[in-house]
Amino acid sequence: MTKWTLSNKQLFLFLFILQTGTVFISVQSRVIKAAEQNSWLIFIAVSLFHLFILHIFNKYYKYFQLNKFEKWLYQIYWYTIVVTFLAYIDFILEVWAFPQTPAYIVISLMVIVSLYANLSKYAVALNISVILIPFIVIFLAMLSLATKDLIWTNLFPFGQIDSKQWIDGVGQTMYAFIGIEAFLILRPFVEDKKELKFRSIALYQLILTLFFVITILYVLLFFSLEEIKIIPVTIMYLLKSQEITFLQRLDLFFTYIWMTWSVISVVLFMFLGLSLYKTMYTRSIKFTVFIHFLVSILPLFLITRELVKKSHDILMYGHYFFGLLFPLFIMLKGWRKSLREKKV
Repeated sequence: MTKWTLSNKQLFLFLFILQTGTVFISVQSRVIKAAEQNSWLIFIAVSLFHLFILHIFNKYYKYFQLNKFEKWLYQIYWYTIVVTFLAYIDFILEVWAFPQTPAYIVISLMVIVSLYANLSKYAVALNISVILIPFIVIFLAMLSLATKDLIWTNLFPFGQIDSKQWIDGVGQTMYAFIGIEAFLILRPFVEDKKELKFRSIALYQLILTLFFVITILYVLLFFSLEEIKIIPVTIMYLLKSQEITFLQRLDLFFTYIWMTWSVISVVLFMFLGLSLYKTMYTRSIKFTVFIHFLVSILPLFLITRELVKKSHDILMYGHYFFGLLFPLFIMLKGWRKSLREKKV
């Protein structure tokens, strides 16, 4: 396996794109429907839990040693995420951008980008996220155009959170943190394995939280709760309502930004799976081509509103297991193994 390294900044940019990627246009409606005016508070609370998990991962990542079976489990999980995301991406693009384009063409073009990146040198997949930095700024600038139309009274009442809102809100908020386990895969490759300070992780978490909370607040203050319940992709409709002189369809422009963002997140998930495969087998080109062919075919069977929703709901259970419980179990197992070896 070819050795590769990444810097702290590359690590956190990789995580940011991976964890926002496809989900950042849908998580607002999910969280607000579950927790209403308290959605942003619950998101902050879950984000603090996410910070704690990242701290644990950073402290004990050396004990995260996967055997062959566990590596295959994670690969299957990430490829499933890719299939689910590709189906969702095409579902949205069919409505907002390419209504007349067959699904297999749209999905194939996106998969070809991933195939190229993952057949190239490691630097391509590791650095491809950099092109999105200006798009992140542009997206936030586009969102700020709606500030004049916000209804600040929509924020009230908040603070009184019942048990149902906690349970439902936490469940929907966790959707924004899919991919957290990638930290454990990438952490050993940080340059010279130098120490990652807690403040660096906290800064990353702060940026991620602000990004999501800002979008949640804009949706909450722009639409009424009744409107949010019936509008499927609130961010799209929010941008569609904005008018600027030099751009007729702001929502369409954003759709292309989101599509690029999503395709790169697909590249990163495929990179994670293939990087584990390459630790087990020296020859990987045929498998890389095969798995990309497979993930280009399977989404075609999921492109309906009902199946997209069901697949995303199922994905959450996978996140609880592969993103939280399984990593903690593996690290505990690795820690106990190290104790036995020290006694010997």
